[in-house]
Amino acid sequence: MSVLIPTAVTVPESRNVERDAATKSRAYHDSAGKEVVSERRCRALARFATEFYDRRMHVHASSESRAVLDSLADPDTLLLEMAHDGQLPHLGIVRLVLKTHDIARIDRNAVTLYLVGNHYTAAMRPDNLWFGAPLKGRSPEDVKHPPKVRVGKAHAHTPFRWLPPPTAHDLEELRDQIADFVSNNVAHERAGHKLVPDAEDRIEGRLKEIFSLLTVAARDVESFGDWLIRVQHDLFRRMLGAEADRIVFLPMADLTDLVRPELTAVEEKAAEVGAIKAAVSAEQIARGEEPYQREPQPSVFWVHCPTCFRRTRHPWRPGTVLDFTCPICKSHHALTSPDAWKWIMPDIVGYEVALFRLGIDGWVVGSHAPYHPVIEQTYARLFNIEMPPKFFLTSVPVFRGIGDPQEGYRRTRLLRALLEMEPSALAAALRAPWDEHPIIRSELLAPG
Repeated sequence: MSVLIPTAVTVPESRNVERDAATKSRAYHDSAGKEVVSERRCRALARFATEFYDRRMHVHASSESRAVLDSLADPDTLLLEMAHDGQLPHLGIVRLVLKTHDIARIDRNAVTLYLVGNHYTAAMRPDNLWFGAPLKGRSPEDVKHPPKVRVGKAHAHTPFRWLPPPTAHDLEELRDQIADFVSNNVAHERAGHKLVPDAEDRIEGRLKEIFSLLTVAARDVESFGDWLIRVQHDLFRRMLGAEADRIVFLPMADLTDLVRPELTAVEEKAAEVGAIKAAVSAEQIARGEEPYQREPQPSVFWVHCPTCFRRTRHPWRPGTVLDFTCPICKSHHALTSPDAWKWIMPDIVGYEVALFRLGIDGWVVGSHAPYHPVIEQTYARLFNIEMPPKFFLTSVPVFRGIGDPQEGYRRTRLLRALLEMEPSALAAALRAPWDEHPIIRSELLAPG
């Protein structure tokens, strides 16, 4: 099998943080990581990724993309993880993925795994499905009816992986709504003579391109979760070109199939894990911090009801009958393995602790979340080994575009920014050195 892996790139002084992260990840891989990874596990991951690209995302993989997917089967390949909930991403998430990719490019043989939470629901974070349109100087959260991809109230609590993709009609309605916002915002900015002359024409052309991409993706896939992943895959290709092939886009929920033994081990130590959660939370409260939990958790497993799709924590020992009554719809279920696994999703602690056993060598995160020390202690206690190095990227990009507040906005959505920026220029701005806070100004705003 021939694998096209580029040699390490030359790193400028401004990329010292990224270089150090690559060095630490490779050192972990060559020491502790070798105790975790196996050729069988690597081949399973490569097979999973290839099948996901071919059978679910339906992307026409290039030779470079094929080589990258094949390289996952090589135990020498360094795996860098960035994971986030399923959404139409804001620029902070895009920057996280790009900077993880920048670390990977420094190593002689590394791949970025971007894991998208297809187990999330629209109700968990409603703004995740916003297009992100401001209105006449008001930020998107201050807009009364923000344009968004709709899933309907009846499906608000259904995980994205079990919802159909948006319809062409829904996307047409959203495009028309965005066009109205654009008209209002252009008029608002022109009152102050702040636009380049052809701004509206350029936005109109980009609006057509973006919604063509969204519509084609919806036509090609079978679930809303896969649509969110395919859309991001295609947008990154527009920003990076062939370089994006070195980022592997994968669904978080389905990866649990590869780590069932580890999830079983975590659940078998539920009491021990619960004690770690409680101890860490007590320490966080004592320091005046937001704790991981305020009440005990009976299990690391969330169980989704096959009738109403709502989730609840419920203890279950894999290999036994999963017997429960849904507290929401009151339906009763008795599920046997392997069918029971379909309705199981571990919490973030169980998920990451199990996922690291796939051979993750570095983890890029965007905040000091309260669950991090729980994961670290649980992994060390259960597997008697340190977890992969963790890299915090807390710098926040600020975007000032047409219709935004004067100071710009810190959670601009990628789709909205691409209406006013060339994809490659936006990517370049977001790849600013690690500790910088990128300040990005729309190319359609007049200088000054």
